[in-house]
Amino acid sequence: MRVTQNILQKIAIDGMQTNLLRLSKVQKKAITGKRISTPEDDPFAVEQALGFRNRLETGETALKNISLSQNWLFATDKSLDDMVGLLTRAQSLALKGANDTLGPDERASVAVEVDGLLQQAVAIGNSRQGDHYLFAGFKFDVAPFKAVYTGNEITAVDYWGDNGDMLREAEQGTQISINITGDVSADAATGTPGHHPLNDVFDTLVNLRDALKATPFVHNDVSVALDNVKTNMDNLLNLRAAIGTKESRLETTSRRIEDLQVGLNKLLSDAEDADMAEVITELQQRQFVYESALNVNAKVISMSLLDFLR
Repeated sequence: MRVTQNILQKIAIDGMQTNLLRLSKVQKKAITGKRISTPEDDPFAVEQALGFRNRLETGETALKNISLSQNWLFATDKSLDDMVGLLTRAQSLALKGANDTLGPDERASVAVEVDGLLQQAVAIGNSRQGDHYLFAGFKFDVAPFKAVYTGNEITAVDYWGDNGDMLREAEQGTQISINITGDVSADAATGTPGHHPLNDVFDTLVNLRDALKATPFVHNDVSVALDNVKTNMDNLLNLRAAIGTKESRLETTSRRIEDLQVGLNKLLSDAEDADMAEVITELQQRQFVYESALNVNAKVISMSLLDFLR
């Protein structure tokens, strides 16, 4: 085979292109910190990385749902805690009002304070998390409790929410209810209100206020209201205990998912991240090879017939 100067130049150029391509790949590893940038680099590692990324995305979604659920449960627990504090004050007022030494005017003063507690209770019942009412079920865009007035006094509180159970996926295949639903949904078509566990608190406060200001005063009516206050407090504490159990469950799940995310990130890093020490060493080697090729090929390409005639 006859080797011409053109063939030598072509071989030289092809060799430099090959070395330059290898150098550019190593440079890309150094810049991105990734050892794979296309499936052909390592098909198995690419497949692994995709699987790890999908699982990481699923974990991030679960953590977001858990965070939203925890915020809702925290807000609900805070509202119930406020309601328990309010009932604790109502209990003290009931004990005070049951004292036979009090006169009608003094009992009327206690009744006024109980009426103030009733109004606060309605406000707590209409608490919101963001733009959503906590105790409205699926009708969370409308205040669930509406006070019914006779004159300037609340005589009843109607529930206009429903019994919609708000479920959130804490992790794949596992759902948890985050709201306290009504026992009976309101029927807007017939104008019939529903019932919610908090309705018992409102009814108790209405009865306590009315018993304190009744003429003639009936001691037993206040005693019955006092017993109902205690019952309501126990019921609210049971609701708070259930919320606490859910919060603990979500916290445990969150920690488990976070630990899993750490492990998946490590596996993802092992699959696609480059060993920078090796990359730097390889980069120096490729740079040296490429520069050497440039020096040698510069002489080959620049040679002509005149160089041989000298």
